[in-house]
Amino acid sequence: KRLTNAFDLFGKSYTIVRRNLNTYALVYAIPAAMMIAGVIQLIDDNRSNGWSWGQAFSSSVWGPSGGSDSSFETASAILAIFLFFGAIISYFLAVILNLRAAQGKTVSFSGVWHELWRNGLWFKMIGLGLLTILILIAGFILLIIPGIILLWRLYLAPYILVDKQTTSMDALSISWNMTKGYAWPIYSIILFSVLLSLPSILPFVGGLISFVLGVAYAAAPALRYQEIKKAK
Repeated sequence: KRLTNAFDLFGKSYTIVRRNLNTYALVYAIPAAMMIAGVIQLIDDNRSNGWSWGQAFSSSVWGPSGGSDSSFETASAILAIFLFFGAIISYFLAVILNLRAAQGKTVSFSGVWHELWRNGLWFKMIGLGLLTILILIAGFILLIIPGIILLWRLYLAPYILVDKQTTSMDALSISWNMTKGYAWPIYSIILFSVLLSLPSILPFVGGLISFVLGVAYAAAPALRYQEIKKAK
C-alpha cells in the first residue's frame, strides 16, 4: 500500500488539529508559553543592550545571550523546574492526543489527561524516553550510521506504547520490526518537520510561525504510524 507523502500529511494533520483545536491549545499551552517568553526575553535583551539585527538573528538561532541581565534570566528555580516538568508532561499528553486524534477520535483534554495517569502509562513513557535516548546516544557514539538507523527504527515506539499498552522494551522491539523497509516514509516526516522549523531563525515572529506550523503538523507521525500499522 502506498503511503501518504510527508507534504500531503500536513493537510491531514492540520484537519485533525483544527477539529480538536481546544484540546491542542491546552496540551501545547506550556510549550507556547515558553516560546512566547523567549521572544519577550529577546526583545528585552535588545532593549537593554541597544538594538542589533546581528544579535537578534543570533539569539533566534542559538537562544538569548547567557550574559543577559534580563529578569527572565533570574527567574526563580521553582518556576524553571515547573516549566521543565510541565514541558515533559505536555510531550506525553501530545503523544496520546495525536495518536487518538489520528485514529479518528474526537479527543478531550480530560480524556487525554486521565489516559496518561491510568495504569502507570506516564511511568512507562518516562522509561521509554530514557531508554530511547540512551540507545540513540550509544548509536551515535559508536558510529553515525548506526545512530541514523536507530533513529527511524525506534521512531514509532511512543505510539506503540500508548496504542498497544506494552512495556517500554516491547514498544522498542515492535517499532524495530514495524519500521523495517519504511526508512524514507519516516525520514521524510523528520525532514519536513525540520523544514517547518526554519522560520524560527527570523527574529521575533519566526519562532511563532515555526511553533504554529509545528503544531499543525503534530499529528503527522501518528498518522504515519496508523498507515504502517494497517500496511503490515
